[in-house]
Amino acid sequence: MKSPRRKPVRLALSLLLTCFALLLTACTGGGGTSSEDVTTSSPDTTAAETAEITSIPEETTEEPSEPVVRKLVLGGGGAGAKTYKAAFSLVDKKNPKCIVLCTAGRDTVENIESYTGSMRAYTKNIEAIALSTHLYTEDELREKILSADLILVGGGQSEYMMSTWQQFGVDKLLIEAYNKGIVCFGGSAGGMCWTYAGWNDFYGLPDSTYKFFYGLDVLNVYYGPHYSNSALWAQFDVGLRRETSPKYNVGYAMENGTALVFIDGKVVKSIRENGNEKIYQFDYANGKWNKSEFAYID
Repeated sequence: MKSPRRKPVRLALSLLLTCFALLLTACTGGGGTSSEDVTTSSPDTTAAETAEITSIPEETTEEPSEPVVRKLVLGGGGAGAKTYKAAFSLVDKKNPKCIVLCTAGRDTVENIESYTGSMRAYTKNIEAIALSTHLYTEDELREKILSADLILVGGGQSEYMMSTWQQFGVDKLLIEAYNKGIVCFGGSAGGMCWTYAGWNDFYGLPDSTYKFFYGLDVLNVYYGPHYSNSALWAQFDVGLRRETSPKYNVGYAMENGTALVFIDGKVVKSIRENGNEKIYQFDYANGKWNKSEFAYID
């Protein structure tokens, strides 16, 4: 007579062997669900979601962008061929796009033609933005200014120029243009607009008052144009020495026919149209301004 306990024992052994076989199949990758699937998927997860979860993103390397080089040509007034040539040499392009801003000269036809005529030897792609006589949309001004290769600002009345720029947001666009690497160029009012402070004839005031005009401050210097033109322009020295707590410790007094080329705020070249014009540098140290003749840099 068979023992009644053998049948349950055989059944348990059979179940144990079946579980072992299923486990062996799962470990060898055959047909079953892998442990990875179990841990990363749920019954509600779609195949696409599972693939997204389990996929490893490929490494991407971005090309490093070239650093922006800020370029500016500051003239003492009365710019000539050498100064224009130096400014255009900073633009590495044939027939560069140039914008002329004659706001300080109130955009007269004669004023605009004078500047554009000087530029035609270097490019045919010139456009004047005449804020005094034309209306532009914000988008138009932004596209014109920030797509330029070179921006020339003409001379004239600095205070009128700046108030007009501020009305249309051009002041902010010019700062953006400089920081974008667009070549900036100008002398007299068109030079002091780029500096922290320029010695200026406020001829809209009684007795043509001379004092500092505060510009866009992209070039961190004090600036005195037309230095030898008259005693009033030469008072840049007096005005500068009143600056006993100056924001910056360097200034330049420049005669007509001179220019300085700045790269990232540092002078890399000086220009004398006739070879005998002078530039003077002022340095603030030990509580006073010291004046010296600027050494020629070719």
